[in-house]
Order: sequence, then C-alpha cells, then structure tokens
Amino acid sequence: MRFPKRFEAAAWKNNKLAGLSLGRPTYAGTGLRLDYIEKAPVTDIRLVETMLVALTAYGTLLGANHLKIMHPVNAAVRDYYVSFGFTYISKQDCCMKRL
Repeated sequence: MRFPKRFEAAAWKNNKLAGLSLGRPTYAGTGLRLDYIEKAPVTDIRLVETMLVALTAYGTLLGANHLKIMHPVNAAVRDYYVSFGFTYISKQDCCMKRL
C-alpha cells in the first residue's frame, strides 16, 4: 500500500454511485490534497460541498494545516472552488485553503 493515509470517498444516492473523490496527504505531511473529484451527470447531490466537509475533517485528523484541490479543469471550476474560500495558486495549478 503506497499511500496508507489516502483519502477516498464515494457518494451514493438511491443505491446509485453519484460521485467519487481521491486524494492523499502532501509529501511533507502538512497538507491534504484532493487529486480527483467526479460527479455523475444525472445526479442532484451537492458533491463538492459534501467532499469538502469530509476532506476538512480528515485533514484536521491528520494534523494538516492546508487543503489543496489539484488541477481545476477550467476557469469556471476554479472559480467554483474559490467560492468556497480557496485561493488559486497558478504556479502549482491548485486551489488552496488554510485549515
């Protein structure tokens, strides 16, 4: 097992998979990064909000001081993450938020 403290979460609605997210602690162990988040196109769940609650809780348990959402797919998605209090860092192509 390469990343034993990895973050994996699945969201289900009416016995159907509605979304997935995957991440892991940063190499320095000071943060938690979300590498992938994907929502089924035909579901009405608020996936990002749900995953951010789980990511924040897990990051806090690990003692992380920041969260990163890696490589937003486009400017609209990047701005959506920024609306949750994240700051876009162009040099790293990620959105970061302090815990």
